[in-house]
Parts: sequence; structure tokens; C-alpha cells
Amino acid sequence: MNIVKMRYLIFLLFILLNYQVYSQTTKVCTFNIKYENPKEGVHKWDNRKEQILKFIKIEDLDIVGMQEVLHSQIRFLENRLAEYARIGVARDDGKSKGEYSPIFYKRNRYSIIDSATFWLSPNPEIPARAWDAALPRVCTWAKLIDQETKELILVLNTHFDHVGSEALSKSVDLILSKINELEHNGKVILMGDFNLGPESAPIQKIIDSELNDAFEAELNLGPIGTFNAFKIGINYDRRIDYVFYQGFEIKSYKNYSLRIQDTFLSDHFPVVVEFE
Repeated sequence: MNIVKMRYLIFLLFILLNYQVYSQTTKVCTFNIKYENPKEGVHKWDNRKEQILKFIKIEDLDIVGMQEVLHSQIRFLENRLAEYARIGVARDDGKSKGEYSPIFYKRNRYSIIDSATFWLSPNPEIPARAWDAALPRVCTWAKLIDQETKELILVLNTHFDHVGSEALSKSVDLILSKINELEHNGKVILMGDFNLGPESAPIQKIIDSELNDAFEAELNLGPIGTFNAFKIGINYDRRIDYVFYQGFEIKSYKNYSLRIQDTFLSDHFPVVVEFE
């Protein structure tokens, strides 16, 4: 092989490697997996957990925000998803009591520089039920560095109350304030179960900020609604799970209505968003 051909091949290899780095996508998922309740018959966790693992691995998700995760479920997921690291604490005591809203992320792609869980409350550092909420509510956040691109991503995952209107409104104010408080380079992902429809005032307040609703992606697949209540064959039109973003180019939004015989993976559909 002469020197000209060798240089040409080296040049092509350089272009290919750089294309692979800079064309890498980011797949994130928000997923309320439904807390473990052995009395739920066909819908119980033991009947769903293996298929949830399979879904995460087949989709090759980079970042997953989950809701309604009890400590026993955390232990199972951490044991079986060794390729992922997890952050987040339980909402009742800031340790392991009650539900988590954890963030799982790929160990081989991201390094973490900071993270915390705060309560949706006037005193966000202290475990508490606030305003007119029925239960304590939390938001977990992480600053992740993409090990290939060296870019910083601020990721937040939350689960809003299902009752209190004041709590719902003030939770949005608190989270938007937290995003502004945390230093980031403009790449932000806010996801979770917001227990609110898209036309509600709190969701509109998020959209009126600098965050975009991933549902508006040109490539949008699956039913509109994200909550199924474990009911098969109904019109799924209740959208309460969201991925909001800033600083990314969106590639696709997919709402997966996956069934396991006579049930679903959860009473919420997993929402997967891919960014370029």
C-alpha cells in the first residue's frame, strides 16, 4: 500500500470515528413502575419485574427516571441492572422508607459530579408533606458528565401529588427555581409523573419557561395517554407523565403500551425520548 492510500484510509477512519462520537444519541425514559403490592393479583410486581428489566435492556436506555419505587424494588433493580448507577433517597425519611423517585444512568457513559433529593415543600431539605399534598413528594436531581462529549447534563426526576392543587402549583415553582439555582450549561432534562394534564396551569407554566415538552416531537409514536390503570382495550388519553428538555435536538418521542398477557408493565406506560 503506497503512502497516499494509507493517508487516505487514515483520514476516512478519523472522519468515521468523529461521526460516531458526535452523532451519538441520548435515550431517556420516565417510568412510573407502580409500587410493590403483593395483593394486586395479576398486576403484582413479581409478575412484571422481569419484563421491566427486559424493556430497559432492549431499549438500551441511557438515563431512566422512575417513580413509585419501594426499597425492595430498588434492591432488585440495582442487583439486576449492574450496568447502571442509581441516585435518590426515599421520601418518608430521606433514607429507605417510602417511595423513591430515583435516577438510573449508564455507568460506562456518564460520570456524576453532584446529586441530591429535595422535598416539594417550603423546607426542601427536610422530609415532609407540604401545603395541601396527600403525601410527601420529592424531586431527585443529578449533574452528569457525558464521558465522550464532556458535556454537562442536569437531570431532574419527580413525582407530584395527586390531590393538592396548591401543592401542584408550588411544586412547579420550586422545581423551576431549583433549575435556575443549579449551575448548568443549558442542557436540562426534567421528567416524571406530574399527575397533571397538559392543559393544566402548572404544566403550562413549565412550557412557558425555557423547557420544551418532548411530546411535541415530529416523530411521536404510541397512544396519547400515559396512564392505563391496568385496563386493557380502553381509550388511553390521560397524559400525566412528561419529559421536558432544554438544549437538545429531539429525535423521537415514544409511549410504549406494552402488554404482558393480561396486564401491562405498569399502570403507567414508559415514555422514551431520544435526543440527538
